[in-house]
Amino acid sequence: MPNPDLIVFDTSTLPEYYDDVHRILALPAGHVVTYDYSADHISSPAEAVLRDFEPSDRIRAVLAYVQPKAYQKGDGAAAKDVLSDPTIQTLTRLAHIVAVRSSEVGERTRYYFDLELAGYPNDKKTTIANDFVDTLRKLGEMPMKTYVALLNSTDVGAMFAQNADDQGFSKVVTAMTQDGNQFSRDTFWRITLIECRTKSLIPLWLTKPATIMPKTAIEGEKRVSYLEVVDQSTLYFTIQFQRGDEHGRDYRMRKVTVEGSPKAASDLIRSSFASRSFGQEFVAVTIPATSSLATQEVRIQFATQLHDDDEVKDYPYGPQPAIRVRYRKDFARSAIAVVNILLASMLFAWSALATSFATAVPIAGKIVALEYRALFIGIGVLCSMYAYYLWSDDVALDKVRRT
Repeated sequence: MPNPDLIVFDTSTLPEYYDDVHRILALPAGHVVTYDYSADHISSPAEAVLRDFEPSDRIRAVLAYVQPKAYQKGDGAAAKDVLSDPTIQTLTRLAHIVAVRSSEVGERTRYYFDLELAGYPNDKKTTIANDFVDTLRKLGEMPMKTYVALLNSTDVGAMFAQNADDQGFSKVVTAMTQDGNQFSRDTFWRITLIECRTKSLIPLWLTKPATIMPKTAIEGEKRVSYLEVVDQSTLYFTIQFQRGDEHGRDYRMRKVTVEGSPKAASDLIRSSFASRSFGQEFVAVTIPATSSLATQEVRIQFATQLHDDDEVKDYPYGPQPAIRVRYRKDFARSAIAVVNILLASMLFAWSALATSFATAVPIAGKIVALEYRALFIGIGVLCSMYAYYLWSDDVALDKVRRT
């Protein structure tokens, strides 16, 4: 028997919850985000589904946003009952629940579930969202009382079967920026493509970039996502901007920054650019060389900066997603580098020892011709430089000389 579908609501009454909506809209499919709710805010049938979750399960979830029509950013969450009509609602993202865990907080149970993001719901004029909310309002299973509930609708399967992310994202942004929505003055963008270009074995030669998809791993009971690459690679992020009102005059241009941590990588990962109404931006991120054979990790943080005219300074006005990248030494490239170092060492040693043999009449330079020794030394220098090219980010003659 297939698992039932769930709907998971956001109301964004606090800055961290507000940030959740921007994050799920900005991250590409395959990335994992974690949501948590008290059992008091989960319907009994939905709680039973979460409680019986098996590690092999993948439960379809529709993420949605709802707010009272007069709600303003920073108003807080005073109400605890089902929101009465009129409300503003839209479906924001499709996802699969891939891990569930619970903990006792005081006398209450809190559920944490990891959502693997899928596509965007193609909901024209929020028709499906309105139907869902009308049904759940009658059942008393929507915010501010209930945030996670069962969905019994054929529309869910149809939305998951669609491959219309461009149209879906556009419709979501249009709904989120309508008058009265607390997100209406925000900047919206998403990462549509991530490509990776590895370092070529041939100097001055570029390899072709390849599309890279996130991988998932289990850390304790939690599912996490990350990009896996080798060191000295370059990641290319394609960012698509979207604006709800193409001809509006109140658009606020904000700066988007890209930084990395820890500090070992932060000097290489630093960029900024201005947001735009529509169109694309391309960001290249260099993954540094590592001398360690163990896997390293870097965190790439995108951040949409506040505009001077933004009213509520403790709320984000655009996406702030972070992407984990795990990288390691390229084993094939490292093996070739080691072979070249050994070869260079042999050539240097032979060139030095070639004049050290005892003879009856020592004649300098006649045991092995000088031009041959010079040739082998030159080949050794080239092998050393090539090894450094393969092993590290830069090539310097003084490094070769110190070898």
